[in-house]
Amino acid sequence: MKKRLRKKMSKEWGWYAVKVLYECTISGNPSPETIDANYFNTYKTFEESIILVKAPSFEQAYIIAEKEAKKAGIDYLNPYNEMVEWKFLESIDCFNLFDKKLQSGTELYSRYLRVPKDITSEKVISHYYPETVIEEEVDFNLRPNLN
Repeated sequence: MKKRLRKKMSKEWGWYAVKVLYECTISGNPSPETIDANYFNTYKTFEESIILVKAPSFEQAYIIAEKEAKKAGIDYLNPYNEMVEWKFLESIDCFNLFDKKLQSGTELYSRYLRVPKDITSEKVISHYYPETVIEEEVDFNLRPNLN
């Protein structure tokens, strides 16, 4: 009886895409001799990641994803001899993959953005996806050619 019940339950499991958030903490002082033009310490970094999970429910998908995300945490020394710690912060969202078979073209995640009607597409992109906006570089030192 247990085998039959287990088989029946396993058929009901589905695929979920769970969005998790990691935080990067950098501590310690950089070694002065390692500081170069690439060194900066003015930003804090977060990573948004989507984990594929097979589970019987949304609740279980969150639990499984959080266990996996916690295992993915890592600590290391960066090139500047500072301690870098990546740790799981929070589960953000869970999306049920309705396709029964995973294949090329399977939608892994989706969300809706509700904004006022007068907001342009460009403003939506720059607000929600600022990393995609290419800013024009302006050289203020150029002088018009008067010849």
